[in-house]
Amino acid sequence: MPVLDPILNPIGFAPGQAGASGEQGQVIFCRDSKDSADGGCVDLVVDLGAVPDWRITDVRYWGYPAERWHLPFLHEGDLAAQLAQLVRTLLGDLA
Repeated sequence: MPVLDPILNPIGFAPGQAGASGEQGQVIFCRDSKDSADGGCVDLVVDLGAVPDWRITDVRYWGYPAERWHLPFLHEGDLAAQLAQLVRTLLGDLA
């Protein structure tokens, strides 16, 4: 997700690694152990589904305390609208 790389790279996340199988996709952004609950890597995981067009289905952190795992995201609208809202959420959450 090149749209998220410019937001996440300056705060320590590696460029997103994407994969897809059929109607499911996932992009993972890895960050070092900064702010991790267990001292391990913190991953931002963006799940996608093609129903009928690609849309975000879940956004979560792995490595943060459970109450911070899932991030709010726009459930309505197209992928562009979802990404725009996610950028605003990430800027507020990670700033």
